[in-house]
Amino acid sequence: MLSAEKINNRSKWISVFEPLPDEREALVNKYEVTDELLGYAIDPYEKARVEVDQTAGIILLIFDVYVPTHTVSAAQTAPVGFMLTANNIITFTNAQTNFVNGMMVDQLAALKERGPINDRIDLVLPVLYQLSTAYFGPIRKADQQRQQIQENLESHTERKAITEFMEIETGLVYILTSLKGNVSLLQEMKRRLKNLSQKQKNDLDDVIIEAQQGLEMAQMTSDVSERVSNAYSKVLDSNLNQTMKLLTIISVVLTIPTIVSGFYGENVKLPLANLAYSWQITLLIMLVLSLITLILITNRHFWK
Repeated sequence: MLSAEKINNRSKWISVFEPLPDEREALVNKYEVTDELLGYAIDPYEKARVEVDQTAGIILLIFDVYVPTHTVSAAQTAPVGFMLTANNIITFTNAQTNFVNGMMVDQLAALKERGPINDRIDLVLPVLYQLSTAYFGPIRKADQQRQQIQENLESHTERKAITEFMEIETGLVYILTSLKGNVSLLQEMKRRLKNLSQKQKNDLDDVIIEAQQGLEMAQMTSDVSERVSNAYSKVLDSNLNQTMKLLTIISVVLTIPTIVSGFYGENVKLPLANLAYSWQITLLIMLVLSLITLILITNRHFWK
């Protein structure tokens, strides 16, 4: 679906939502888009980067955005395309990233209220700023979840914490990868856009700072979460070792009665076998030997 809205007398904003084949032809024929860059822009698996076609005078920004979703617990990101042609701005979204169009509409209305819009880049930079700061929420949420899990582990260990840590770390991997790509994209964008005004340069610097801050926050949260997860794994391993030691002791101690009763169960003449209290004496022998074995194991600090 295509929709166009006027920015100023020279430029338009064209919103492209999952275009059909005939709409792709319209983009190429009417809005100065090349087939190659169009393929990059609508690819849902494209990574954050800058593509420039100097011949056509087109700059394509593939910017990874955080996708708010309630269907999965781990954070998700997806690419959005911002194409700067000679005269227009074209955004490429899908069902996951359609909320970006709402940001563009709000920003365009806010700019028109202030007065004429002289440069189309003034519409893009504030939206990139909002998309960069949108990462802060899920990063803080991941850190809060990590803290809650850590507090629960101080009182008792639960195996479901492993799954919870896995979800946190998976979401942070997506966020870290996207933010690293976005920071590189913004720095490349700053290098390539030479005709920016001082205010536009300051706005772009603000976007870069926010993206870098988000990257640092995500990296720190990921590192802390990984270390807590590793510590928890060590606690589980220690508990398993203690359980195996207990089972080993029980097995050793219970082996002695089996050995003693096995000897006295054979058709062999053994000491004390024919006495009136031979059964009680046999039990006493078992108990004494088991007790001695338990004392020896304890004195050798088997538990440590």
